Amino acid sequence: MRMMPPGGTAMFAGALVAAMALPSALCAQQRDPYPATLQFGTGLINIPTAWVSPDNSDIWIQTSGKVIEHFVEPSEMNVSTRWNSNLSIDTHWLGRFSIGVSAYSQNPEWGFFGQALLIKPGQFANVPSLAIGVRNVGKYDHEDRLLVGHDIVLDPTDSTYNESEGPLYQGFSTSPTIYGVATQEFGFAESWTGSLSLGYGNGIFSDDGGLGDDYNLKGQIAEGLFFGGRLVAHPSLNTTITVLAENDGWDWNAGLIGDWRGITLGIYGTELEEGSRNPSKCDNEGLCRVYNYAKLNVSLGYSGNIIDISRGVLLRSRISELEREQQRLRSEIASRERRITGLETALRRAQAGELAEIARRRQEMEQQIEEEREAIRRATERLEQLERQRQPPPPANPPGGASSY
Repeated sequence: MRMMPPGGTAMFAGALVAAMALPSALCAQQRDPYPATLQFGTGLINIPTAWVSPDNSDIWIQTSGKVIEHFVEPSEMNVSTRWNSNLSIDTHWLGRFSIGVSAYSQNPEWGFFGQALLIKPGQFANVPSLAIGVRNVGKYDHEDRLLVGHDIVLDPTDSTYNESEGPLYQGFSTSPTIYGVATQEFGFAESWTGSLSLGYGNGIFSDDGGLGDDYNLKGQIAEGLFFGGRLVAHPSLNTTITVLAENDGWDWNAGLIGDWRGITLGIYGTELEEGSRNPSKCDNEGLCRVYNYAKLNVSLGYSGNIIDISRGVLLRSRISELEREQQRLRSEIASRERRITGLETALRRAQAGELAEIARRRQEMEQQIEEEREAIRRATERLEQLERQRQPPPPANPPGGASSY
């Protein structure tokens, strides 16, 4: 039974649902482009995202390598046998569509892929972007999730190499693989952005070719369900650092990508839940040398614009210096506006406090003035009373009115 610890799964699922319900905080910010996946177009590590470049004729060219220790004794492997390489080219058009082609290995096997963006990021408030897409469109129908289902073998009769599918891969039917995905972007602090994605697909995302636990022992949450997220930091105007984590429908993967002016270098760990290689985990030794152990992956890529390249512009920043400077200035303005708002609030509080203090002091002074006036009135009345008491009485007339000579 393919299971992961329920606590971690529930926590990630809860965060994903909560983020999908939140409004995007990037309406006024420059959105960071997504890197190329290890095998198909833009996205996270293995899974797609609901994003198409808004700049017409953008292009991603990437080569990646995955260590697969398929020898009985891994120490006997050399570089060419240890690394399974991949090359992909992805182009974006009209802000709505992407189309590309991928070479799966050195053999080579190949397949087309594409995506249509139904809802753009930020097109509707509180609504995540939405896309549908296809992968592994072509004649290689028996590809597994690692894209090693087809091989070439030497025909000893005429010394020619012929294409073949190993008997273990006959049960796969992954061409084409169809999926739908939703992505919610968000921003925080002044130089960090992020996103969460959730999707469902058939084929490569859900078909185990009837191999069961030999194909995937643990890591699958639900058949065809994939999800993941990223955080992007901007150390300078022309560089970004991206941290990625996902469940690609089968395994838990994580990675780190550095970007400088469209040149990217990435390192990833895939099938992390499986731990180190241990062929005793399953009965089929051949499959255990391919599946059910953690793997190292690296990538090197370039992203630019077909029109720019045709004009001789070989290096360009995915987000130009001017746009990045504008973003920095917007962040600085927003920070200073928040500071001004805080100062104005403090000033209003201070003014309100001062007015209250002034009103109280005025009331006290008016009361004191009234008391002084009352005291003066009482003193004046007393003074008048005393003055009346000190005046001498008028002289009396002599009795009878007679006089003697």
